[in-house]
Amino acid sequence: MTSVVQSKPPTGFTLIELLLYMAIIGTLLIAITLFFGLITDARIKNQSVSEVNDQATAAMDYMTQTIRNATSITLPVAGGSGSSLTLTVPTASLSPTVFDISGTTLRVKEGAAAVVALNNNDVQMSALSFKNLTKAGTAGIVQVSFTLTRTNPSGRNEYDYQKTFTTSAELAW
Repeated sequence: MTSVVQSKPPTGFTLIELLLYMAIIGTLLIAITLFFGLITDARIKNQSVSEVNDQATAAMDYMTQTIRNATSITLPVAGGSGSSLTLTVPTASLSPTVFDISGTTLRVKEGAAAVVALNNNDVQMSALSFKNLTKAGTAGIVQVSFTLTRTNPSGRNEYDYQKTFTTSAELAW
């Protein structure tokens, strides 16, 4: 009788198999890392757009509501334009109400009260313009225009966002 010696199959990986698996896993890890990096950049860009739009909407709503409730436009004069708007409002303690820009901040001063900033440090305002479009026989119309830019201290592209906003409002009185 002859005995057959059974050999065990080899265990473990060959060097080529190990290098192949490492290359596949490395490629997958790089792809996943790049994907999450793009997702993070897109999230930051969306936050920048949202910040600019939210602050512009809040400032524009506040200004147009104040204009609509005003009784008259003091500055700029009819047909004129300027970087500040002075309104006479029905509430004596809030009159005059003045909107202007200081540096990159939109401000409002109501009567003798302290000046209040209408935008925060995350955005910078520029090109603020008020045009008095009042014609004879109308209560008064003001066109408001400004540009908001997202503050970008790090110089990263995903923080770059700027938009110009324009609207008009008519006095209700």
